[in-house]
Amino acid sequence: MPFNIRRSIFIALIFCSKFSFGQIGGSDTYDFIDLPVSARAAALGGSYIGVRDGDLGLAATNPSFLDTSVNNHIVMTYTPLFAGIDYSYFAYARSIKNIGTFDLGIKDINYGTFTQADDAGNITGTFTASEYLFNVGYGRPLKDSIISAGANVKMVYSSLNQFYSSAAMVDLGVSYVSANRCLYVGAVVKNVGGQLKTYYPGNSEPLPLDAQVGVSYKFKHAPFRFNIVAQHLQMWTLTYTDPTDTQTVNPLTGQAIGVSGASTFFDNLGRHFIGSVELLLGKNFAIRYGYNYQVRKELELSSRPSLAGMSAGFEMKIYKFHISYAVAKYSLGAVSNTFTFIFDTGQFYSRRN
Repeated sequence: MPFNIRRSIFIALIFCSKFSFGQIGGSDTYDFIDLPVSARAAALGGSYIGVRDGDLGLAATNPSFLDTSVNNHIVMTYTPLFAGIDYSYFAYARSIKNIGTFDLGIKDINYGTFTQADDAGNITGTFTASEYLFNVGYGRPLKDSIISAGANVKMVYSSLNQFYSSAAMVDLGVSYVSANRCLYVGAVVKNVGGQLKTYYPGNSEPLPLDAQVGVSYKFKHAPFRFNIVAQHLQMWTLTYTDPTDTQTVNPLTGQAIGVSGASTFFDNLGRHFIGSVELLLGKNFAIRYGYNYQVRKELELSSRPSLAGMSAGFEMKIYKFHISYAVAKYSLGAVSNTFTFIFDTGQFYSRRN
């Protein structure tokens, strides 16, 4: 493959990977599937798996959230990223009595149009790159609606110029909500599976496996909900030595500058957690803020940390529609804006008995 093509695809994938850093960066493929498909999740640090409260946009991450509260709901999300890249998501849910709740979803990411050149640098035309995810989810309460379980079955198709690949995977999730609906707990194992067709024959690549646990608590007489998500529980080490960071690498010798074991331990521990809070101002308006320590440590500039790893957003209900917005800061020049639109189609027609 000509160098210019390889370079263009590489740059696009780096910018669009959810977490292209640390020990997990570059170790798997199809990282786009973990980009948040809900403005709510994007505003709360990028992952939100604990609260089961009738939000269909969260079921793509934890399928146990599928229950009768999302019956006939439609969710639509659009995120224009940087460098001309954008992605979108659409899903519809339907409950079947005595069986459970299903949803169908599709997610696509468009990396834009690239200039194609040969090894000598001669322009030979243009090409595009895009990837798609098709999802079928199922969820059902197990015990008096306090505990629920679910699964997503996902198919991925990737097209990068003349290179194609596909994969099949599943998500398995459970969730718990206390009787007073103050304490929420969720757990999920995502992207268990493998490639069906590889980009190169015999060169199979791993999927972005991720085990997560989320806990949320809402004060009974206060409009606050605090959330924490523990991510990448299937592995411990998420730190690495950045050879471009003169604070951790001697610029003359190229050797790592020693740090204390305690500093390394707590730095690595912090990268496993995402913290966030929701301010619930009634049933029709909410303000959200999230902090992802891993994103901050991996994408900040040592000279100007900026607001990398921070995110915020809000949700409002207008008539019968829930409209959400989120902004997430990745670096000095990289900000993502996510828009989500959710409504219940059942509110627009009357069922006949």
